Amino acid sequence: MLLKNVTNYDEVKSQIQSTLEEMRDNPASIDEPLIYHLDVAAMYPNIMLSNRLQPDSVVDEPVCAVCDYNRPDKTCDRRMTWAWRGELFPAHRDEFNIVKHALNQETFPPKRPGDPKRRFTDLTAAEQTALVDKRLGDYSRKVYKKIKDTKGVNRESIICQRESPFYIDTVRRFRDGRYEYKGLLKTWKKNLDNLLGDGSSLAQVDEAKKLIVVYDSLQLAHKCILNSFYGYVMRKGA
Repeated sequence: MLLKNVTNYDEVKSQIQSTLEEMRDNPASIDEPLIYHLDVAAMYPNIMLSNRLQPDSVVDEPVCAVCDYNRPDKTCDRRMTWAWRGELFPAHRDEFNIVKHALNQETFPPKRPGDPKRRFTDLTAAEQTALVDKRLGDYSRKVYKKIKDTKGVNRESIICQRESPFYIDTVRRFRDGRYEYKGLLKTWKKNLDNLLGDGSSLAQVDEAKKLIVVYDSLQLAHKCILNSFYGYVMRKGA
């Protein structure tokens, strides 16, 4: 529904606003709460489809700059804000430098027996990273009583609306297929109730029960496949 089609928008807004202000001013309330169940109606696939979200569509300014459709009035570069969340050591830069300086003063076992001990700079990059992570973790646990800090940052990405829609079309087919099977499942559940109420034959009842199992299995299979699409999008390097 569009906002311009709502005839009593101001009235509803004022009612909600007054209720919220009442809750703010009188937080100690004895009213019995109302519990609502909100069905987002396949939120993930619909968000992906409406914004054409797919791995290949996430581009940056240099890619847009050399695109054939890069014109002043272009509308194919949809800007979307998303939340990046990362885990960081609570130690600061100077503390990191102290830990690294201490590692530079130490020697470590050789790769092969009989070889001389190695200095920190002689280790491979992977070995150096593992040692720094371990020492910083031990230091943070001792000084800050925790190993990681979680930090969230709002970032903006460009979602190209002209990228090949193969991924999006595939998601749409599976979403629509699940809708179809869920509709058939609902229909045959009603048919089963009608058959039981009419006293139909055992064969008809048995056939209805089999179709209910089939359509329920198909819609569940489509749901599992759709979930794998979301998992793939979240995978590093997708």
